[in-house]
Amino acid sequence: MAASEFRGRVMASELHIITLGATPAMVADAVAGLEHLERCWSRFIPTSDISRINATAGGVLAVDDSTITLLASMIEGHRVTEGRFDPTVLPSLIEQGYAASISDPSLVTVLPADDSPTASVAQLVLDPDGGTVAVPPGLALDPGGIGKGLAADLAVAMLRSRGASGALVSIGGDLAMSGSAVIDDGWLVKVEHADPLDGVLCTLALDGGGVATSSTRSRRWVLDDSERHHQIDPRTGRPSTTDLAAVTVIGRSGWLAEVHATAAIACGSTSVMRYLSDHGLSGVAIDDRGAVHLTPDLEGVTLNEQVGAR
Repeated sequence: MAASEFRGRVMASELHIITLGATPAMVADAVAGLEHLERCWSRFIPTSDISRINATAGGVLAVDDSTITLLASMIEGHRVTEGRFDPTVLPSLIEQGYAASISDPSLVTVLPADDSPTASVAQLVLDPDGGTVAVPPGLALDPGGIGKGLAADLAVAMLRSRGASGALVSIGGDLAMSGSAVIDDGWLVKVEHADPLDGVLCTLALDGGGVATSSTRSRRWVLDDSERHHQIDPRTGRPSTTDLAAVTVIGRSGWLAEVHATAAIACGSTSVMRYLSDHGLSGVAIDDRGAVHLTPDLEGVTLNEQVGAR
């Protein structure tokens, strides 16, 4: 069965879809579905559900079914990472200088003045049947660290439900895959060095699930003569002081891999492998010195020579 590929952009990221047994109409519907998720979830679109949630000082809002799924996943992600993944760090992100979209600086997140104590994502009350969410005062959410992985999961699920025998969806390198792969070895996933200009670190052959990477180098800016990045430590409200440059996690789904990658990078090189082991995960971590750390199940993976090594 011949594979088909689609490339485009969504969620300010490169989109890559590989399918087996899918019609062009099915792929077009998957792309349209991803664009719908972006309109619902982006904190840079004033009319999105996330922006509406962030603009309220508490109350009940009607939201899209997909947003209920996102919020439920945020709550679960916060729980399974013991709070290391925390989508309520948005005020800290803005304070650190990440208010505007990197792809379109004219799009800026603006939060209302709110003197309420910061609320926990666990305080959200979801009503899936009614399509509503009760938002506590003091809550502002950033879907970064979960949104692209979950979107990839939903797109893969839709393609498979429509009859595709296999599908892989990658959004900015966070991906989900299911079903028959293009080759017998499985879905081939390339893991880049912490600096993508250094090329591919290794290639993994996977049967399904999700893969996500968190990096302190992908989004950086300067504020008050100090370089900042978007990996916020929920304990301090400031960019994490981790000595890890990137962590790639393999999980049962894209969104689970993404929240655990967000959590794992904050652990630092001395604790990251313990974190992955404790949570039954496979992964690759690269520290600031360029040293590569692998979970035991990946120690046989061939590592490519680094291009432009420092």
